[in-house]
Amino acid sequence: MQTMLLEQFFEENKANNSWRWVLDLISKHKNRDYTLMRKYVDGDQDILRKAEEKGKPNNKIALNFARKIIDFGTSYIASNPIRYSANEAGEEADEFIKKLQTVLVDNDEESLSYDIIEDGSIDGEVFEYYYFDEDGQICITEFKADECIAVYDTTVKAKLIAVIRYYTLTDVSRNQKTMIVEVYDDHDITYLRQEGARLVLDTSRELNPVPHKITVHAKDQDGKFIQKPVVPWTHYVNRRRKHQANRDDGLIEGTGDLADLKSLMDAINKAVTGKVDVQEYFKNPKVLFEGLDLDELLLYDEEGNLITDTERKKQYLAKMWATSQILIGGKAVPITWDLQDTHEENTINRLIESLLDQTGTPHLRPDQVGTAPSGIALKIIFYHADIKAGIKMRQYGKGFRNRIRILTGMLNQKYRKQWDYQVVDVKFSKNMPVNLVEMVEIVGKLIGQLSHEERLALLPFVDDPKASREKLLAEQEEEAARRMRMLDPDAIEPDDELPEENLPVEGGDSHEGDAS
Repeated sequence: MQTMLLEQFFEENKANNSWRWVLDLISKHKNRDYTLMRKYVDGDQDILRKAEEKGKPNNKIALNFARKIIDFGTSYIASNPIRYSANEAGEEADEFIKKLQTVLVDNDEESLSYDIIEDGSIDGEVFEYYYFDEDGQICITEFKADECIAVYDTTVKAKLIAVIRYYTLTDVSRNQKTMIVEVYDDHDITYLRQEGARLVLDTSRELNPVPHKITVHAKDQDGKFIQKPVVPWTHYVNRRRKHQANRDDGLIEGTGDLADLKSLMDAINKAVTGKVDVQEYFKNPKVLFEGLDLDELLLYDEEGNLITDTERKKQYLAKMWATSQILIGGKAVPITWDLQDTHEENTINRLIESLLDQTGTPHLRPDQVGTAPSGIALKIIFYHADIKAGIKMRQYGKGFRNRIRILTGMLNQKYRKQWDYQVVDVKFSKNMPVNLVEMVEIVGKLIGQLSHEERLALLPFVDDPKASREKLLAEQEEEAARRMRMLDPDAIEPDDELPEENLPVEGGDSHEGDAS
Protein backbone atom coordinates (compact mmCIF):
# COMPACT_ATOMS: atom_id res chain seq x y z
CA MET A 1 0.00 0.00 0.00
CA GLN A 2 2.95 2.35 0.65
CA THR A 3 4.78 1.71 -2.64
CA MET A 4 2.11 3.21 -4.95
CA LEU A 5 -0.67 5.76 -4.92
CA LEU A 6 -3.62 4.48 -2.95
CA GLU A 7 -6.02 5.15 -5.83
CA GLN A 8 -3.97 2.88 -8.10
CA PHE A 9 -3.77 0.30 -5.33
CA PHE A 10 -7.55 0.40 -4.93
CA GLU A 11 -8.21 -0.05 -8.65
CA GLU A 12 -5.83 -2.99 -8.97
CA ASN A 13 -7.29 -4.82 -5.97
CA LYS A 14 -10.84 -4.19 -7.19
CA ALA A 15 -9.94 -5.63 -10.60
CA ASN A 16 -8.40 -8.70 -8.93
CA ASN A 17 -11.36 -9.06 -6.53
CA SER A 18 -8.99 -8.80 -3.58
CA TRP A 19 -10.47 -7.11 -0.49
CA ARG A 20 -8.00 -7.98 2.27
CA TRP A 21 -7.05 -4.30 2.65
CA VAL A 22 -10.70 -3.46 3.37
CA LEU A 23 -10.70 -5.90 6.29
CA ASP A 24 -7.49 -4.29 7.57
CA LEU A 25 -9.10 -0.83 7.52
CA ILE A 26 -12.22 -2.14 9.26
CA SER A 27 -10.11 -3.76 12.00
CA LYS A 28 -8.29 -0.48 12.56
CA HIS A 29 -11.54 1.51 12.50
CA LYS A 30 -13.13 -0.70 15.15
CA ASN A 31 -10.42 0.34 17.61
CA ARG A 32 -11.91 3.82 17.80
CA ASP A 33 -14.48 4.05 20.60
CA TYR A 34 -17.40 6.31 19.60
CA THR A 35 -19.62 5.20 22.49
CA LEU A 36 -17.85 6.97 25.38
CA MET A 37 -18.65 10.57 24.47
CA ARG A 38 -22.13 9.58 23.29
CA LYS A 39 -22.78 8.18 26.77
CA TYR A 40 -21.49 11.36 28.39
CA VAL A 41 -23.82 13.48 26.23
CA ASP A 42 -26.72 11.21 27.26
CA GLY A 43 -25.81 11.67 30.95
CA ASP A 44 -24.24 8.23 31.49
CA GLN A 45 -21.01 9.41 33.15
CA ASP A 46 -18.37 7.72 35.31
CA ILE A 47 -19.58 9.36 38.54
CA LEU A 48 -22.74 7.22 38.36
CA ARG A 49 -20.55 4.16 39.04
CA LYS A 50 -18.95 5.58 42.20
CA ALA A 51 -18.17 2.88 44.77
CA GLU A 52 -20.10 2.94 48.03
CA GLU A 53 -18.27 3.32 51.37
CA LYS A 54 -19.89 1.85 54.45
CA GLY A 55 -21.39 4.41 56.78
CA LYS A 56 -20.94 7.32 54.36
CA PRO A 57 -23.37 8.99 51.94
CA ASN A 58 -23.11 7.84 48.33
CA ASN A 59 -24.52 10.64 46.18
CA LYS A 60 -23.87 10.45 42.42
CA ILE A 61 -24.32 13.84 40.78
CA ALA A 62 -23.58 14.18 37.06
CA LEU A 63 -23.58 17.76 35.81
CA ASN A 64 -24.22 17.22 32.11
CA PHE A 65 -21.90 19.85 30.67
CA ALA A 66 -21.31 17.53 27.70
CA ARG A 67 -24.89 18.08 26.53
CA LYS A 68 -24.65 21.82 27.21
CA ILE A 69 -21.47 22.15 25.14
CA ILE A 70 -22.82 20.14 22.20
CA ASP A 71 -26.22 21.86 22.23
CA PHE A 72 -24.72 25.33 22.34
CA GLY A 73 -22.07 24.68 19.68
CA THR A 74 -24.65 23.18 17.32
CA SER A 75 -27.46 25.65 17.95
CA TYR A 76 -25.13 28.63 17.63
CA ILE A 77 -24.50 27.93 13.94
CA ALA A 78 -27.41 25.70 12.89
CA SER A 79 -30.57 26.62 14.81
CA ASN A 80 -31.13 29.35 12.22
CA PRO A 81 -31.60 27.60 8.85
CA ILE A 82 -28.58 27.47 6.55
CA ARG A 83 -29.31 29.61 3.49
CA TYR A 84 -28.71 28.50 -0.10
CA SER A 85 -29.02 31.46 -2.48
CA ALA A 86 -27.96 32.24 -6.05
CA ASN A 87 -25.08 34.63 -6.64
CA GLU A 88 -26.24 35.20 -10.23
CA ALA A 89 -29.46 36.67 -11.61
CA GLY A 90 -31.58 35.24 -14.40
CA GLU A 91 -34.38 32.81 -15.08
CA GLU A 92 -31.96 29.87 -15.44
CA ALA A 93 -30.48 30.48 -11.99
CA ASP A 94 -33.94 30.98 -10.47
CA GLU A 95 -35.16 27.68 -11.94
CA PHE A 96 -32.08 25.87 -10.62
CA ILE A 97 -32.48 27.29 -7.11
CA LYS A 98 -36.17 26.34 -7.14
CA LYS A 99 -35.41 22.71 -8.08
CA LEU A 100 -32.60 22.54 -5.53
CA GLN A 101 -34.79 23.94 -2.76
CA THR A 102 -37.44 21.32 -3.60
CA VAL A 103 -34.92 18.52 -3.08
CA LEU A 104 -33.73 20.06 0.19
CA VAL A 105 -37.27 20.50 1.51
CA ASP A 106 -38.25 16.93 0.52
CA ASN A 107 -35.27 15.64 2.53
CA ASP A 108 -35.98 17.90 5.54
CA GLU A 109 -32.63 19.62 5.07
CA GLU A 110 -32.95 21.87 8.14
CA SER A 111 -33.23 18.95 10.57
CA LEU A 112 -30.71 16.89 8.60
CA SER A 113 -28.08 19.65 8.67
CA TYR A 114 -28.61 20.17 12.40
CA ASP A 115 -28.14 16.44 13.06
CA ILE A 116 -25.06 16.37 10.83
CA ILE A 117 -23.37 19.14 12.83
CA GLU A 118 -24.48 17.69 16.19
CA ASP A 119 -23.32 14.14 15.47
CA GLY A 120 -20.08 15.38 13.94
CA SER A 121 -19.43 17.50 17.03
CA ILE A 122 -19.73 14.40 19.22
CA ASP A 123 -17.98 11.79 17.05
CA GLY A 124 -15.54 14.03 15.19
CA GLU A 125 -16.89 13.02 11.78
CA VAL A 126 -20.15 12.06 10.07
CA PHE A 127 -21.27 10.92 6.62
CA GLU A 128 -24.00 11.79 4.11
CA TYR A 129 -25.08 9.51 1.24
CA TYR A 130 -26.94 10.58 -1.93
CA TYR A 131 -28.97 8.29 -4.19
CA PHE A 132 -32.00 8.00 -6.48
CA ASP A 133 -34.85 5.99 -4.97
CA GLU A 134 -37.11 3.62 -6.91
CA ASP A 135 -39.29 6.56 -8.01
CA GLY A 136 -36.35 8.54 -9.33
CA GLN A 137 -36.43 11.04 -6.47
CA ILE A 138 -33.18 12.40 -5.04
CA CYS A 139 -32.62 11.26 -1.45
CA ILE A 140 -30.12 12.19 1.26
CA THR A 141 -29.32 9.97 4.25
CA GLU A 142 -27.01 10.45 7.22
CA PHE A 143 -24.70 7.70 8.48
CA LYS A 144 -22.77 7.74 11.75
CA ALA A 145 -19.00 7.56 11.99
CA ASP A 146 -18.93 4.13 13.63
CA GLU A 147 -20.22 2.36 10.51
CA CYS A 148 -18.42 4.22 7.69
CA ILE A 149 -14.81 4.74 6.63
CA ALA A 150 -13.66 7.45 4.21
CA VAL A 151 -10.64 6.48 2.10
CA TYR A 152 -8.59 9.29 0.57
CA ASP A 153 -5.81 9.21 -1.96
CA THR A 154 -2.40 9.84 -0.40
CA THR A 155 -1.54 12.67 -2.79
CA VAL A 156 -1.38 16.29 -1.66
CA LYS A 157 -4.93 16.92 -2.91
CA ALA A 158 -6.28 14.03 -0.78
CA LYS A 159 -9.10 13.09 -3.15
CA LEU A 160 -11.93 10.94 -1.75
CA ILE A 161 -11.69 7.66 -3.66
CA ALA A 162 -14.04 5.40 -1.70
CA VAL A 163 -16.36 5.08 1.27
CA ILE A 164 -16.64 1.75 3.08
CA ARG A 165 -19.82 1.01 5.00
CA TYR A 166 -19.99 -2.10 7.18
CA TYR A 167 -22.65 -3.58 9.44
CA THR A 168 -23.74 -6.93 10.87
CA LEU A 169 -26.75 -9.03 9.88
CA THR A 170 -28.06 -11.79 12.15
CA ASP A 171 -29.55 -15.02 10.79
CA VAL A 172 -32.11 -15.82 13.51
CA SER A 173 -32.71 -19.39 12.28
CA ARG A 174 -29.00 -20.24 12.51
CA ASN A 175 -28.16 -17.75 15.29
CA GLN A 176 -25.29 -16.62 13.09
CA LYS A 177 -23.94 -13.11 12.51
CA THR A 178 -22.41 -12.03 9.22
CA MET A 179 -20.59 -8.79 8.49
CA ILE A 180 -21.82 -7.05 5.33
CA VAL A 181 -19.57 -4.55 3.58
CA GLU A 182 -20.48 -2.00 0.90
CA VAL A 183 -17.67 -0.25 -0.99
CA TYR A 184 -18.66 2.93 -2.85
CA ASP A 185 -16.22 4.38 -5.38
CA ASP A 186 -16.70 6.94 -8.15
CA HIS A 187 -18.31 4.37 -10.48
CA ASP A 188 -19.79 1.40 -8.62
CA ILE A 189 -21.18 -0.01 -5.41
CA THR A 190 -19.53 -3.33 -4.56
CA TYR A 191 -21.38 -5.58 -2.09
CA LEU A 192 -19.25 -7.94 0.01
CA ARG A 193 -19.84 -10.38 2.83
CA GLN A 194 -17.43 -11.93 5.29
CA GLU A 195 -16.65 -15.62 5.07
CA GLY A 196 -14.19 -16.69 7.69
CA ALA A 197 -11.16 -14.40 7.54
CA ARG A 198 -11.86 -12.93 4.12
CA LEU A 199 -14.34 -10.82 2.19
CA VAL A 200 -16.05 -12.22 -0.91
CA LEU A 201 -18.54 -10.83 -3.42
CA ASP A 202 -22.17 -11.20 -2.40
CA THR A 203 -23.38 -13.72 -5.02
CA SER A 204 -27.02 -13.38 -3.96
CA ARG A 205 -27.24 -10.20 -6.06
CA GLU A 206 -27.91 -10.42 -9.78
CA LEU A 207 -25.52 -7.56 -10.50
CA ASN A 208 -22.44 -6.90 -8.38
CA PRO A 209 -20.83 -4.39 -8.49
CA VAL A 210 -23.72 -2.05 -9.34
CA PRO A 211 -23.08 1.22 -11.23
CA HIS A 212 -24.52 4.14 -9.25
CA LYS A 213 -24.44 6.49 -12.30
CA ILE A 214 -24.00 9.64 -10.22
CA THR A 215 -21.78 12.25 -11.83
CA VAL A 216 -21.12 15.97 -11.57
CA HIS A 217 -20.56 18.63 -14.20
CA ALA A 218 -17.11 20.16 -14.10
CA LYS A 219 -15.54 22.79 -16.35
CA ASP A 220 -12.45 21.88 -18.34
CA GLN A 221 -9.65 24.28 -19.24
CA ASP A 222 -11.71 25.64 -22.15
CA GLY A 223 -14.66 26.42 -19.87
CA LYS A 224 -16.82 23.60 -21.28
CA PHE A 225 -18.82 21.30 -19.02
CA ILE A 226 -17.70 17.68 -18.87
CA GLN A 227 -19.16 14.70 -17.04
CA LYS A 228 -17.05 13.65 -14.07
CA PRO A 229 -17.70 10.54 -11.92
CA VAL A 230 -17.91 11.13 -8.19
CA VAL A 231 -18.17 9.15 -4.95
CA PRO A 232 -21.80 9.83 -3.89
CA TRP A 233 -20.87 10.67 -0.29
CA THR A 234 -19.85 13.67 1.78
CA HIS A 235 -17.44 13.12 4.64
CA TYR A 236 -17.87 15.88 7.22
CA VAL A 237 -14.83 16.28 9.49
CA ASN A 238 -15.64 18.32 12.60
CA ARG A 239 -12.02 19.12 13.46
CA ARG A 240 -9.16 17.41 11.69
CA ARG A 241 -6.50 15.90 13.92
CA LYS A 242 -3.41 18.00 13.19
CA HIS A 243 -0.76 15.54 14.32
CA GLN A 244 -1.98 12.34 12.73
CA ALA A 245 0.68 9.62 12.92
CA ASN A 246 0.54 8.66 9.23
CA ARG A 247 -1.64 8.90 6.15
CA ASP A 248 -0.40 5.85 4.22
CA ASP A 249 -3.71 4.05 4.86
CA GLY A 250 -5.79 6.87 3.34
CA LEU A 251 -7.68 7.69 6.54
CA ILE A 252 -8.22 11.24 7.80
CA GLU A 253 -9.07 11.36 11.50
CA GLY A 254 -11.47 13.85 13.03
CA THR A 255 -11.91 14.80 16.68
CA GLY A 256 -15.11 15.82 18.48
CA ASP A 257 -15.70 18.82 20.69
CA LEU A 258 -15.49 16.65 23.84
CA ALA A 259 -12.45 14.56 22.90
CA ASP A 260 -10.06 16.06 25.48
CA LEU A 261 -12.56 17.11 28.16
CA LYS A 262 -13.44 13.85 29.94
CA SER A 263 -11.02 14.35 32.84
CA LEU A 264 -12.25 17.92 33.40
CA MET A 265 -15.92 16.86 33.41
CA ASP A 266 -15.11 13.98 35.78
CA ALA A 267 -13.32 16.39 38.14
CA ILE A 268 -16.38 18.67 38.29
CA ASN A 269 -18.72 15.77 38.99
CA LYS A 270 -16.39 14.42 41.66
CA ALA A 271 -16.00 17.81 43.38
CA VAL A 272 -19.74 18.55 43.44
CA THR A 273 -20.63 15.04 44.58
CA GLY A 274 -17.98 15.15 47.32
CA LYS A 275 -19.29 18.45 48.64
CA VAL A 276 -22.86 17.15 48.81
CA ASP A 277 -21.64 13.99 50.54
CA VAL A 278 -19.87 16.07 53.21
CA GLN A 279 -22.96 18.20 53.84
CA GLU A 280 -25.15 15.14 54.17
CA TYR A 281 -22.62 13.43 56.43
CA PHE A 282 -22.51 16.29 58.92
CA LYS A 283 -26.28 16.59 58.94
CA ASN A 284 -26.52 13.06 60.32
CA PRO A 285 -27.01 13.16 64.14
CA LYS A 286 -25.01 9.95 64.53
CA VAL A 287 -21.91 11.90 63.57
CA LEU A 288 -22.37 14.37 66.41
CA PHE A 289 -22.98 11.75 69.12
CA GLU A 290 -21.09 8.72 67.87
CA GLY A 291 -18.20 9.45 70.31
CA LEU A 292 -20.44 10.01 73.37
CA ASP A 293 -21.16 7.54 76.16
CA LEU A 294 -24.96 7.63 76.46
CA ASP A 295 -24.81 6.05 79.94
CA GLU A 296 -22.88 9.03 81.32
CA LEU A 297 -24.60 11.70 79.20
CA LEU A 298 -27.04 13.81 81.24
CA LEU A 299 -30.10 14.62 79.17
CA TYR A 300 -33.33 16.32 80.24
CA ASP A 301 -36.63 16.22 78.42
CA GLU A 302 -38.75 19.27 77.56
CA GLU A 303 -40.28 19.33 81.09
CA GLY A 304 -36.87 19.28 82.78
CA ASN A 305 -36.98 15.65 83.89
CA LEU A 306 -33.75 13.68 83.81
CA ILE A 307 -33.67 10.89 81.20
CA THR A 308 -32.00 7.79 82.58
CA ASP A 309 -32.97 5.03 80.12
CA THR A 310 -30.48 4.60 77.24
CA GLU A 311 -33.17 3.84 74.66
CA ARG A 312 -35.13 6.91 75.70
CA LYS A 313 -31.97 8.97 75.32
CA LYS A 314 -31.61 7.72 71.73
CA GLN A 315 -35.26 8.50 70.98
CA TYR A 316 -34.89 11.95 72.51
CA LEU A 317 -31.79 12.74 70.48
CA ALA A 318 -33.48 11.63 67.27
CA LYS A 319 -36.64 13.61 68.09
CA MET A 320 -34.94 16.83 69.11
CA TRP A 321 -32.48 16.77 66.20
CA ALA A 322 -35.09 18.39 63.98
CA THR A 323 -35.36 21.38 66.38
CA SER A 324 -31.58 21.96 66.21
CA GLN A 325 -31.26 22.16 70.01
CA ILE A 326 -30.82 19.60 72.79
CA LEU A 327 -31.02 19.98 76.57
CA ILE A 328 -27.68 18.91 78.04
CA GLY A 329 -27.21 19.38 81.79
CA GLY A 330 -30.42 21.43 81.96
CA LYS A 331 -29.29 23.88 79.27
CA ALA A 332 -30.56 24.18 75.68
CA VAL A 333 -27.53 23.67 73.41
CA PRO A 334 -27.94 24.67 69.73
CA ILE A 335 -26.52 22.24 67.17
CA THR A 336 -24.35 24.08 64.67
CA TRP A 337 -21.35 23.29 62.53
CA ASP A 338 -19.10 25.19 60.16
CA LEU A 339 -18.10 23.23 57.04
CA GLN A 340 -15.67 25.90 55.80
CA ASP A 341 -16.49 25.05 52.16
CA THR A 342 -15.30 28.29 50.54
CA HIS A 343 -12.24 26.56 49.11
CA GLU A 344 -14.32 23.73 47.62
CA GLU A 345 -16.80 26.23 46.14
CA ASN A 346 -14.00 28.21 44.50
CA THR A 347 -12.47 25.03 43.11
CA ILE A 348 -15.77 23.95 41.55
CA ASN A 349 -16.35 27.39 40.00
CA ARG A 350 -12.81 27.45 38.64
CA LEU A 351 -13.22 24.01 37.05
CA ILE A 352 -16.51 25.02 35.45
CA GLU A 353 -15.05 28.28 34.10
CA SER A 354 -12.08 26.36 32.67
CA LEU A 355 -14.35 23.86 30.96
CA LEU A 356 -16.61 26.50 29.40
CA ASP A 357 -13.68 28.71 28.34
CA GLN A 358 -11.91 25.77 26.73
CA THR A 359 -15.01 24.93 24.68
CA GLY A 360 -16.01 28.49 23.82
CA THR A 361 -19.32 28.16 25.68
CA PRO A 362 -20.50 31.44 27.27
CA HIS A 363 -21.23 31.24 30.99
CA LEU A 364 -23.92 33.91 31.09
CA ARG A 365 -24.73 35.53 34.42
CA PRO A 366 -26.96 38.51 35.27
CA ASP A 367 -23.93 40.64 36.14
CA GLN A 368 -22.53 40.02 32.65
CA VAL A 369 -25.52 40.89 30.50
CA GLY A 370 -27.30 43.56 32.57
CA THR A 371 -30.59 44.90 31.24
CA ALA A 372 -29.77 45.84 27.64
CA PRO A 373 -26.15 45.19 26.69
CA SER A 374 -24.73 46.84 23.61
CA GLY A 375 -23.72 44.95 20.51
CA ILE A 376 -20.03 45.34 21.43
CA ALA A 377 -20.66 43.89 24.92
CA LEU A 378 -22.44 40.89 23.40
CA LYS A 379 -19.58 40.33 20.96
CA ILE A 380 -17.08 40.33 23.84
CA ILE A 381 -19.17 37.79 25.79
CA PHE A 382 -19.43 35.56 22.70
CA TYR A 383 -15.83 36.13 21.56
CA HIS A 384 -14.59 32.58 22.22
CA ALA A 385 -17.82 31.14 20.86
CA ASP A 386 -17.28 33.09 17.63
CA ILE A 387 -13.77 31.68 17.23
CA LYS A 388 -15.05 28.13 17.61
CA ALA A 389 -18.07 28.81 15.36
CA GLY A 390 -15.80 30.20 12.63
CA ILE A 391 -13.76 26.98 12.60
CA LYS A 392 -16.87 24.80 12.52
CA MET A 393 -18.52 26.87 9.76
CA ARG A 394 -15.46 26.51 7.55
CA GLN A 395 -15.29 22.76 8.15
CA TYR A 396 -18.99 22.03 7.66
CA GLY A 397 -19.32 24.66 4.92
CA LYS A 398 -16.85 22.64 2.88
CA GLY A 399 -19.10 19.60 3.27
CA PHE A 400 -22.31 21.50 2.45
CA ARG A 401 -20.72 22.85 -0.73
CA ASN A 402 -19.86 19.29 -1.72
CA ARG A 403 -23.49 18.38 -0.98
CA ILE A 404 -24.65 21.08 -3.42
CA ARG A 405 -22.08 19.92 -5.98
CA ILE A 406 -23.37 16.35 -5.94
CA LEU A 407 -27.05 17.35 -5.85
CA THR A 408 -26.46 19.66 -8.83
CA GLY A 409 -25.01 16.75 -10.79
CA MET A 410 -28.03 14.61 -9.93
CA LEU A 411 -30.44 17.43 -10.91
CA ASN A 412 -28.60 17.88 -14.22
CA GLN A 413 -28.94 14.17 -14.86
CA LYS A 414 -32.64 14.16 -13.96
CA TYR A 415 -33.67 17.28 -15.91
CA ARG A 416 -30.99 17.12 -18.65
CA LYS A 417 -29.57 20.52 -17.72
CA GLN A 418 -26.09 21.99 -17.31
CA TRP A 419 -26.53 23.94 -14.11
CA ASP A 420 -23.37 25.04 -12.34
CA TYR A 421 -23.19 24.37 -8.59
CA GLN A 422 -20.90 27.39 -8.16
CA VAL A 423 -23.84 29.79 -8.57
CA VAL A 424 -25.08 28.66 -5.13
CA ASP A 425 -23.78 30.37 -2.00
CA VAL A 426 -23.97 28.55 1.35
CA LYS A 427 -24.44 30.98 4.24
CA PHE A 428 -24.64 30.34 7.98
CA SER A 429 -26.56 32.63 10.30
CA LYS A 430 -25.19 32.52 13.84
CA ASN A 431 -27.77 32.47 16.60
CA MET A 432 -26.16 35.21 18.69
CA PRO A 433 -28.38 37.62 20.61
CA VAL A 434 -28.16 41.09 19.07
CA ASN A 435 -29.22 44.58 20.00
CA LEU A 436 -31.78 45.06 17.23
CA VAL A 437 -32.11 48.81 17.80
CA GLU A 438 -28.37 49.26 17.27
CA MET A 439 -28.38 46.95 14.26
CA VAL A 440 -31.22 48.77 12.52
CA GLU A 441 -29.51 52.11 13.13
CA ILE A 442 -26.27 50.80 11.61
CA VAL A 443 -28.11 49.44 8.55
CA GLY A 444 -29.86 52.80 8.12
CA LYS A 445 -26.52 54.60 8.08
CA LEU A 446 -25.31 52.33 5.26
CA ILE A 447 -27.90 53.66 2.78
CA GLY A 448 -25.94 54.84 -0.23
CA GLN A 449 -22.94 52.72 0.75
CA LEU A 450 -24.38 49.23 0.22
CA SER A 451 -27.14 47.83 -1.96
CA HIS A 452 -30.57 47.14 -0.50
CA GLU A 453 -30.01 43.35 -0.51
CA GLU A 454 -26.60 43.71 1.16
CA ARG A 455 -28.15 45.81 3.93
CA LEU A 456 -30.96 43.30 4.42
CA ALA A 457 -28.38 40.50 4.68
CA LEU A 458 -26.94 42.21 7.77
CA LEU A 459 -30.22 41.84 9.66
CA PRO A 460 -30.39 38.49 11.52
CA PHE A 461 -34.17 38.14 11.17
CA VAL A 462 -34.09 38.29 7.34
CA ASP A 463 -33.59 34.76 5.98
CA ASP A 464 -33.68 35.55 2.24
CA PRO A 465 -32.63 39.13 1.35
CA LYS A 466 -33.49 38.71 -2.33
CA ALA A 467 -37.01 37.41 -1.65
CA SER A 468 -37.53 40.16 0.94
CA ARG A 469 -36.46 42.79 -1.61
CA GLU A 470 -38.83 41.40 -4.24
CA LYS A 471 -41.69 41.33 -1.75
CA LEU A 472 -41.01 44.95 -0.79
CA LEU A 473 -41.02 46.07 -4.45
CA ALA A 474 -44.31 44.23 -5.06
CA GLU A 475 -45.89 45.91 -2.04
CA GLN A 476 -44.66 49.33 -3.21
CA GLU A 477 -46.13 48.78 -6.68
CA GLU A 478 -49.44 47.71 -5.16
CA GLU A 479 -49.49 50.78 -2.89
CA ALA A 480 -48.65 53.09 -5.83
CA ALA A 481 -51.51 51.60 -7.87
CA ARG A 482 -53.90 52.05 -4.96
CA ARG A 483 -53.00 55.71 -4.63
CA MET A 484 -53.41 56.27 -8.38
CA ARG A 485 -56.93 54.84 -8.21
CA MET A 486 -57.75 57.20 -5.36
CA LEU A 487 -56.48 60.23 -7.28
CA ASP A 488 -58.01 59.24 -10.64
CA PRO A 489 -61.11 57.03 -10.32
CA ASP A 490 -61.46 56.91 -14.10
CA ALA A 491 -58.17 55.02 -14.27
CA ILE A 492 -59.92 51.86 -12.99
CA GLU A 493 -59.26 48.99 -15.36
CA PRO A 494 -62.27 47.48 -17.17
CA ASP A 495 -61.92 44.18 -15.37
CA ASP A 496 -62.31 45.90 -12.00
CA GLU A 497 -65.91 45.79 -10.81
CA LEU A 498 -67.47 48.66 -8.92
CA PRO A 499 -69.59 47.91 -5.88
CA GLU A 500 -73.30 47.75 -6.70
CA GLU A 501 -74.14 50.92 -4.70
CA ASN A 502 -71.63 52.90 -6.80
CA LEU A 503 -73.06 51.89 -10.19
CA PRO A 504 -74.52 54.88 -12.14
CA VAL A 505 -78.33 55.16 -12.38
CA GLU A 506 -80.05 55.07 -15.83
CA GLY A 507 -80.37 58.51 -17.29
CA GLY A 508 -77.19 59.61 -15.63
CA ASP A 509 -78.97 61.30 -12.67
CA SER A 510 -79.17 60.01 -9.17
CA HIS A 511 -82.20 60.23 -6.87
CA GLU A 512 -80.35 62.76 -4.76
CA GLY A 513 -80.00 64.99 -7.85
CA ASP A 514 -83.76 64.85 -8.58
CA ALA A 515 -84.56 65.71 -5.01
CA SER A 516 -82.37 68.74 -5.13
